[in-house]
Amino acid sequence: MHDSRAPQSLDPEVLRAALSEPERLGLYLSRGLGLPAESGEGQPEFVRVAVLTTTPPPALQADRQAWRAAAAGLGAGPAPRLAGLDLVAPPTGSPWAQVAPETRAALLRLAVSWLLATAPELAVFHITDEFGGGMLLRLQSGLAAGEPRLDARLLEHMVFAALTYRLLIHSGEAVVVTPGEEATWSSRQVFAEHAAVWRRALVSAPNEGLAGLDLADLAEALMWATTTRRGRATVAAAPPAIAAAVAEAEAELRPRATNLLRERAGGGN
Repeated sequence: MHDSRAPQSLDPEVLRAALSEPERLGLYLSRGLGLPAESGEGQPEFVRVAVLTTTPPPALQADRQAWRAAAAGLGAGPAPRLAGLDLVAPPTGSPWAQVAPETRAALLRLAVSWLLATAPELAVFHITDEFGGGMLLRLQSGLAAGEPRLDARLLEHMVFAALTYRLLIHSGEAVVVTPGEEATWSSRQVFAEHAAVWRRALVSAPNEGLAGLDLADLAEALMWATTTRRGRATVAAAPPAIAAAVAEAEAELRPRATNLLRERAGGGN
């Protein structure tokens, strides 16, 4: 499944053009949440989410600008970045930690409305350490010690295999994008030959370059907050306005969520 060739540079306009083709399915894949930030906080869990949408990049970009304008108008500072986890539970030092919970809750609801209007499906990869047979604990300890681990490659393989299987039911090619380094646009071969994926590659792009990556970040944070032990505990201890907004988001997103390791994350068919 995995091709070890180095990433190849990619022209941003080529990628944007591919994503803008009529009915082209764009799959925006989040970075993954749960490791290593939760080291020492009980059994680890890992969440990674793909937002599937046919909305072209220019429309997504306009929606992001509208959200940023609304955030700035509510006192969140000039051109604030839509950082999902910071809206839900901003860490110390985050600019969002200085924003009132009621304001963050209002902006979270606005962002969820954008996500609902844009994405027909959220593909959720959620693995617990029990399910992973100790893999996450080994990976977590290795990351804490700065040691490379085979388990990191195994986890990546699992994510890509699940996405490949999901994309087999898609009749055309999908463009799969994940966050890359700032100002870096590249592609690398990762998917099996039978996968319906654009050039059978995973494309890396900067968050600022494609607004769909902000939606993936938001969806990942919400799935972490509503499906993991640590996330649910964090929300339970959050200000009431945030807890209420997250509960609303959970109810609204559940019908859109497909669990890549089971049939449906929300319990549907």
